[in-house]
Amino acid sequence: MEKWMVELAMSWLPFVALVVLWIWFSRRQGMQARGKSGVTLIELYEQQVAETRRMNGFLERIALSMEKHEPPR
Repeated sequence: MEKWMVELAMSWLPFVALVVLWIWFSRRQGMQARGKSGVTLIELYEQQVAETRRMNGFLERIALSMEKHEPPR
């Protein structure tokens, strides 16, 4: 009865080891992920969001200005 347990453990061991390594690498890379400039990916995303909001404000001002200067129909 003990033999089948050993066989079961040996057959599942490579799969479990791969899953554990995958989780370990993904957590490690997630915490230390950096772009080419040395800035973390979270900081890059925050910079992108700030730039998108800034650009959105400019586009809204342009659209408002164009609406004011649009000739009546």
